[in-house]
Formats: sequence, structure tokens, C-alpha cells
Amino acid sequence: MLNKIDKSRLIAVKKDKILVLEKIGIKKKYSLAGGVKKKKETDYQSLIRETFEEIGLELKKKDLTYFLSRKNTNKERQEIYKHYFITIKPVKNIEVLELHKFKKALWIPWYDALEYLDKDDRSTITLYFDQFRKQIN
Repeated sequence: MLNKIDKSRLIAVKKDKILVLEKIGIKKKYSLAGGVKKKKETDYQSLIRETFEEIGLELKKKDLTYFLSRKNTNKERQEIYKHYFITIKPVKNIEVLELHKFKKALWIPWYDALEYLDKDDRSTITLYFDQFRKQIN
């Protein structure tokens, strides 16, 4: 049986910008806020807890819209599910609280972030802006 890991990710959107966390390391890498779900949490609860722990952002379920989930199997034969949620709630006073993981939090144009995101995050952000922004514009 494969070990299943659920992760939740926040896509915080401000016009054409997204909120990313710059990871610690020599090579530039961005991550979306979020993390691994604990046993009795829902995907929403996990995201709300993780974003508060990472950047002090207080979200409520009503601030979030479920977008999609992606499934991958890693080298250790673990099934990893990433659940993405959108918020357009005005996000202010973001501060990186997990300084051992992240250098800083940035609002940057989504297309400038793509090359520094992992494959799942990159394709999800592209899908969001390609599909959903067409409906808005």
C-alpha cells in the first residue's frame, strides 16, 4: 500500500500578482504558502493552520475557494496530493515566521514566478490565470 500525503497550497491573488515565499538556499526557488495536513484536519483546516504558522495570515474557510487537486507519486512510492485554494481576500502585513524555511514573502507577477516554482505549482498557476482570467476580462 502506498503512503498518502495531503498538502494544501494557497494561491493568493492580487490582480496579476501572486504571493510566493522565497525558499532558503543558494538557488532561487519559490513556494506557495501551505503545508502537510495533519491526521484529523480537513484540507481547509490544514491550509488555514499552515498559512498562519508560515506567514501569520489569518484566513477563514469563507475566504477560500477550492481550485483543484493534483496527484503525484514520489521516489519513495508515496502518493502526494496537493490541494489548491484561491483567495482574493486583501492580504496585508505578511511576515515570514518560519525563517528556517523562507527568506521572504513577495507579491510578484505570476508569469515572473513560474520558473522558480515546482512543476505542480507552475502548472496550477498557469491554468488559473489562463482559464479563469479569460472569464473575468
